[in-house]
Amino acid sequence: MSEETRINPAVSNATEINPALSGSQTTVNPALSAAAVISPGTELPGGYVIKQRLSAPAGEADIYICERDGEEFAAKLYRRPIAVKSEVIAALQEVRCPYVAPLYQSDVFRGLPYEILPYYRNGSLQGRRFSFEELKDRIIPEINEALAALHDVGIIHKDLKPSNIMLTDSGDIAIIDFGISSVQSSGSTVVVTSTGMTPEYSAPETFRKLFLEESDYYSFGITLYELFCGKTPYTDMSAEEIARYTAIQRIPLPDNMPKPLKDLISALTYFDITNRRKKSNPNRRWTYAEVENWCSGIIQPIPGEGAEPAQRSFPVYTFMNRRLSSLHEVVTEFTLNWEQGKKQVFRGILSGFLKPYDPELAGYALDAEDEVSGGADADLAFFKLIYRLDPETKAFCWKGRRFESISELGNYVLDSMNSGNTADEFVSEVLSKKLISAYVQSACPGDKALSEAARSLEDMVKYGEQDERTVQLARYTVGFALSGDKLLRVEDRSFASPDELVRYMKSLLAEDFREFERFCGKIISPDGELDVQFEAWLNSLGKRSEVENWRSQNA
Repeated sequence: MSEETRINPAVSNATEINPALSGSQTTVNPALSAAAVISPGTELPGGYVIKQRLSAPAGEADIYICERDGEEFAAKLYRRPIAVKSEVIAALQEVRCPYVAPLYQSDVFRGLPYEILPYYRNGSLQGRRFSFEELKDRIIPEINEALAALHDVGIIHKDLKPSNIMLTDSGDIAIIDFGISSVQSSGSTVVVTSTGMTPEYSAPETFRKLFLEESDYYSFGITLYELFCGKTPYTDMSAEEIARYTAIQRIPLPDNMPKPLKDLISALTYFDITNRRKKSNPNRRWTYAEVENWCSGIIQPIPGEGAEPAQRSFPVYTFMNRRLSSLHEVVTEFTLNWEQGKKQVFRGILSGFLKPYDPELAGYALDAEDEVSGGADADLAFFKLIYRLDPETKAFCWKGRRFESISELGNYVLDSMNSGNTADEFVSEVLSKKLISAYVQSACPGDKALSEAARSLEDMVKYGEQDERTVQLARYTVGFALSGDKLLRVEDRSFASPDELVRYMKSLLAEDFREFERFCGKIISPDGELDVQFEAWLNSLGKRSEVENWRSQNA
């Protein structure tokens, strides 16, 4: 790195981070909140004198050239009271790598955070194209060393891209912009967070808020693609399309790209991180060691093109003194021991167990933890997590009750209504919390008809909250719809269709008018209101419009 980009010992020894940066009392100067403008000649704390404002865009900050002791620096003044996280600043001070831009000072000026950085006259790599030889001889090994240095102190950059890689006077690179970076805690290699990541450069797992060291290497691969081709492979795709595409397949590589570079980019952007901890398994996304080997010309298997991935062995999970040997067993036991299962999830036990086995599954558990810490219903978050962890689970499970199919739940609803328990608390909770919709979305995501039916049924219940008859009608309708039961039960008789019912009533009328009249009273009240079970049965058979026509004619 050139002389001007090195840390001035006098500066690095004398500068301390302003404690106000990490506190909650930082205020915004209204005059600067929209656009931070500093006049030339203004002196920032530490003796940095503003010379001019740069026109180079920086979305959340303004960049100025400043001077101290005859040397030029860049001052990055944020437009809002945000800055690099204090733990990232502390970790950056431990980095000793010429390919990572040093942070000379971080402080507050007029209520807004600012940073003093080297001034890179040559700008960033954005918009530049490089030959394969230029990439191989200088760019690739330098970015690799920079990422290794960051990861060694626990920093995951999270937004590596050409615009965040500067070009020094010597032709070397320097990685900048740690505004959304995170520091791994307690030795973890996983960070779960929301971030301002750039979708085109983001690894598949980051769309689930899961950030790994491997995630930076995925961004490295997309960056190399752009530096060679002049664009990313996802230029015309939305974030949602990118997330879907990258989760299941490799990125397309142009024919004119040299095969060694194709191999490197394919390996850096390999979508499956299942085997990330198994160094002997060739089906892993490449990181530092593999990139270093590639630079040295060492031939290595390309992930996904060599041997098939070894079958993962699920580590034994101990729960309530039972040793469980599969995730399906764990999920089943959680559903049967609901409260104890919730404790395993929301105390971080499950996510901690899953991290070394499958970071993606660990991310699901961490998502549920985040939801509940943010005020979400713990039972509902636990309910949804069950089906994310084990998509093969088709049973309907709620608070220790388990119905092996949705039709079994429907039968339970019908039985409770027919037994006179029309206010069953379990059924009330299932409907009020819209658990049927949540179940269909989780366990049967492709069944649009069932999803629409579930929403319609739950809307009926909501509509009838102040009307007991409407609530009962909705419950019967739910029971018929979910169970698939098409029988109307009146006393000791059952009817499979309206035609069958009509024939029976005609026979009664011909044989005994009083018996006919008594039977009619079972399905229609003296004031002309249909029995709720009878109406729900007709609704379930698709006769709702006929019912409404009859009701309007007899109004």
